[in-house]
Amino acid sequence: MAMIRPGGEALTKKAVETAKLPENSKALDVGCGEGDTVALLRDRFGFDATGVDMSRKIIDKGKARREGLDLRRMEAEYLDVESRTYDAVFMECSLSVFRLQEDAAFEAWCALKPGGKLIISDMYIKNPDPQAVAKMLTCAAEKANKPKIEGACGENERPSFVMLDGAFVADELLAMLEETGFIFEHFSDESDALAGFVAQAVMGHGSLEEYFKAVVPEGEDPSIFYPCAALKAKNLGYFLMILRKPEEEKGECINE
Repeated sequence: MAMIRPGGEALTKKAVETAKLPENSKALDVGCGEGDTVALLRDRFGFDATGVDMSRKIIDKGKARREGLDLRRMEAEYLDVESRTYDAVFMECSLSVFRLQEDAAFEAWCALKPGGKLIISDMYIKNPDPQAVAKMLTCAAEKANKPKIEGACGENERPSFVMLDGAFVADELLAMLEETGFIFEHFSDESDALAGFVAQAVMGHGSLEEYFKAVVPEGEDPSIFYPCAALKAKNLGYFLMILRKPEEEKGECINE
């Protein structure tokens, strides 16, 4: 399967090295797809690596491609893994498509050992318009405060306080993660990886839409696996962010 994340293996390797993950680390890749990162972490770095993804079709395809990969069908917002187990949790171009991002961040918190690292790569808006950000926050707050309406599922969707035009506002994302309890360690702009990804996809398939149709299993909605709308946003960039769970924890974990 072609990579459906910018940067591919090179960015994963950079993340491992920048995070200074110890030998024999135990790693969890959330939104793992067919398990390319899981295989890399296992084969290149010798990690005890597990991948989880919401799509049974993609998980089955990944297992068929590589024997012995630990891939499991699981939603990011409801991780059925042992708490305080992992040295690293990876979310490579996946947090932006999770339905409940705050819940996914907290589940990652619970899965990590004290001192463990959360590694995120994803799309963001460079130099976002302050007025647009303010409007985003106001609209999200207004919608969050509205009472739930029985049977009106679309109206009950949780608004995003961290995304604008399908991509992250980096400052707001960081604020949300720090509120969860993470400590910031690293941020780097990796927009060259996004530009290369788009160019390769278009050259190989004629358009981004055709690319995603080709790499996503039949019967699955490509937009579930990649925020295609964000690729048309202005000032779009790609980032690598690394955060650390402190040695002293706060809060209670759902999955205990």
